[in-house]
Amino acid sequence: MIFSKSCSFLGLYLVIVACLVLQCCAYANQTSTTLVVDASKSGRQIPDTLFGIFFEEINHAGAGGLWAELVNNRGFEAGGTQVPSNIAPWTIVGQESAILLQTELSSCFERNKVALRMDVLCDNCPSDGVGVSNPGFWGMNIVQGNKYKIVFFVRSEGPLYMTVSFRKTEGGGILASSNIDASESEVSKWKRIETTLVADTSSSNSSLYLTTTKKGVILLDQVSAMPLDTYKGHGFRGDLVNMLLELKPTFFRFPGQTLRNAFRWKDSVGPWEERPGHFGDVWSYWTDEGFGYFEGLQLAEDIGARPLWEALDGIEFARGEATSKWGSLRASMGHPKPFDLKYVAIGNED
Repeated sequence: MIFSKSCSFLGLYLVIVACLVLQCCAYANQTSTTLVVDASKSGRQIPDTLFGIFFEEINHAGAGGLWAELVNNRGFEAGGTQVPSNIAPWTIVGQESAILLQTELSSCFERNKVALRMDVLCDNCPSDGVGVSNPGFWGMNIVQGNKYKIVFFVRSEGPLYMTVSFRKTEGGGILASSNIDASESEVSKWKRIETTLVADTSSSNSSLYLTTTKKGVILLDQVSAMPLDTYKGHGFRGDLVNMLLELKPTFFRFPGQTLRNAFRWKDSVGPWEERPGHFGDVWSYWTDEGFGYFEGLQLAEDIGARPLWEALDGIEFARGEATSKWGSLRASMGHPKPFDLKYVAIGNED
């Protein structure tokens, strides 16, 4: 039986070898083929609009990436409207016996009702203060000599004595600092505070601190820290925009469909502090909508690419006259001239 199987295998092997030899001989007898290219004749013209870039909010491509805002969850909305809610990545500064943090629905913004309440309990607070800190997205990169615009909204039940600072996340070394003082009458209702921090030194792992050394109740909302060296002053990181410019895109398609089932562009225009933001149900993180429809159109213009968009009202916002309903909103945001929107996308990656 063993001998019989060996003979069968040997016979099959010889047949395969014979077939391969015959095939090689057949190929050897075939005539060669020559491909001739005549470069003097033009073929089908490739349209300029074939090559462009496509933006989607994936893995913090916008929030924490291309968009230069340093504060993560600037409106304390990421934890939802069921208060008290989670305020991550904000964390307490000081001992829990010295300060109590909780969210409440008391903001002055109708679409962003969550605000942070700080009950400062210490009679003799530590010299470096108690309050809250925000590490941004994986630690804020603060560069020596650079300027940062800090904006926040505050209400207090007494006089306000606060310090706004950048500190190293590890060790707490102060990189930049500014004191904010206001009388009780000035902050008895919500007040917008703005200051500029200039970094004395650099650190790639820093946090924004809002602290006080005085006992009392302080409410905070819509805290922003924006570098002043953004590309053309329009809020985008210059180093990343320069990379986009090197691609020489002819169109810029945005926003993609990864944030949620439909991008509600009307929630992403107007003053940034009034935008409701949303939780990305695909990639599971919060965005404050700082990089909205207007900013996308502005970026397309800045890099010399045509914007690609969808929705009728959105087209009026981009192309409508400054006297039209949605065109007037665009004009109020600082761009009275219509954007050069000429293309509309249907579907996503179809």
